[in-house]
Amino acid sequence: MDAMVQRRSAQFNMRIDPELKAAAEKAAVADRRSFSSLVETLLTDYCRERGYLDKGRRPKKRRAKS
Repeated sequence: MDAMVQRRSAQFNMRIDPELKAAAEKAAVADRRSFSSLVETLLTDYCRERGYLDKGRRPKKRRAKS
């Protein structure tokens, strides 16, 4: 078995106001991340702050393609 096992990621689709999406895409670019990464980070932080996710544990991130 390979020492580096990749986890499968769950897919998630949603509708969003186009103006909000455009603003979030600008924020993601400014933070040097993808839109998906920004959404995941915001959701992770929200869940950690409210006790739905262990505070000491962050979901594993996939490497961004260069």
